Parts: sequence; structure tokens; C-alpha cells
Amino acid sequence: MSDAPLLELRDVSKTYAAPDGSPPVSVLRGANLAVARGESIAITGPSGSGKTTILNLMGTLDRPDAGQLLLGGRDLSRLSERELAEVRATSIGFVFQSHHLLPHCTVRENVLVPLLARTSRPGAAAEARAIVLLERVGLGDRLDHLPGRLSGGERQRVALVRALANQPSLVLADEPTGSLDRASAAGIATLLRELNREEGVTLVVVTHAPELARQMQRVLAVEDGRLVPA
Repeated sequence: MSDAPLLELRDVSKTYAAPDGSPPVSVLRGANLAVARGESIAITGPSGSGKTTILNLMGTLDRPDAGQLLLGGRDLSRLSERELAEVRATSIGFVFQSHHLLPHCTVRENVLVPLLARTSRPGAAAEARAIVLLERVGLGDRLDHLPGRLSGGERQRVALVRALANQPSLVLADEPTGSLDRASAAGIATLLRELNREEGVTLVVVTHAPELARQMQRVLAVEDGRLVPA
């Protein structure tokens, strides 16, 4: 295993224009972070502190105003939009608070959706992996169910498997337990950690939930636009 971090933020800054014409809002001010391959970290902080901004930058959904963001040693700030789309399709899995499942697609089909960015029809190996993962999270008997027939916790489990479908090196989760009841949230927290260990993926979770943060190997907080140990 390489000793080089999988993910690095180097003096990253991000400012947003205020919609009402007031002075711009500086969200990140020289944030630094190094995440090892296979590591799991939680990022905490009050609403508006910049947690989701950091996740969007890591996921190449936004670009920093200054500084560098490296994934696997590649400086993402130097890539074109097409190259960034390829990075998202091959190297990054996303899990959101709202599962964003396609309502007219089955559980199996929803899991395979990320693979359509790489091929018009996923192969037998990809379908077999999807089934194995769904069975791993207790949804082997729900393969042909539509999302409307699932509970909130089951839908989020489908979203977790979908994030792993393209065998990413990095999984980013934005408040993945925020809309769940206590029991479902606890199950998702445990499942995230188990999948991190078993799949060997690097996991970054943004959360307000102490229970979820404690499941991660390292907990950071966003303070004054920087990342500090929590």
C-alpha cells in the first residue's frame, strides 16, 4: 500500500458572492487535510461552517478559488470539466441525506445507474457485484422492488450500495443519517464503517450526528474556514 495520501487539500480557500449584493462570504480560508487510503474520517461543525463546501470540492462538484486539491496525486484544479466527470464516474461514490433513488427503477437498477456513465449496459460481473453488495446489506430479497416499497433505512442502504457500484477509491457521504429514525441511523452508521473496512475504500462523512462521527477513525471540525481536530 502506498504511503502517499489518497486525498489532499492544500491551503484551499473558497468564497461565495452574496445574493443580496452584500460583501462576499469567505467559507474556507487555507484549509489543509491529508486522508490516507482506506481511512475513514468525519467532518463536523455548525450549519454554514463549510462542511458541504468541502465535500463538494472533494467530489469535484465545485472548484476552489485558491489552493490545490489532489486525488491519487492528481491536481484536480488542472483538469477540464470532461476530465473531472471521468474522475467522478470512476473514482468517487456519493451518498446524500436524501437518497435520490430513481422512483421508477428497481433496487437493482438504481444500484447500476452510476455504471451507465462508463457503458451503455453494465456487464454480468457488475450485476453480480451489485447483487452481492445488496445481499451484504440485507436487501437480497428486495432486488426487484421499487423505492416506494422500501423503508427510509432500506432506501439509504440502496444509496450506499449504489455509491460502491463503480468500485470507487473515495466515498463521500453528506449527512447520510440525517433523515432517518434513531434505529435506522445507527444501522447505517455501523454499515458505513463495515463497508469501509471490507471494501477498503476511503470514507469522508459530513455529519451533525455524534453517533455517526464516533464510528469513524478520525473526527475533524470546520472552524474559521479551516479543518481542525474535533
